[in-house]
Amino acid sequence: MKFLMTLLGVLNKLLGAWAEHRWKRQGRQEAIKEMNDEINRQIELGEAAIINPDPERTERLRDRFDRSRK
Repeated sequence: MKFLMTLLGVLNKLLGAWAEHRWKRQGRQEAIKEMNDEINRQIELGEAAIINPDPERTERLRDRFDRSRK
């Protein structure tokens, strides 16, 4: 009986460790997915900035370039 209880205790610990490892792995996968989503969002923002011209920004950059050449 004592052996059976010990065996069940060991199995319980192994299953607990396996479940914890699975949760950690799933958490890492979710974190990676969130990071990828954020990177894709930043890329989309950058692409939108390139597609939509900003005359004020262009003028500021032109002024800065002209001042650097003096």
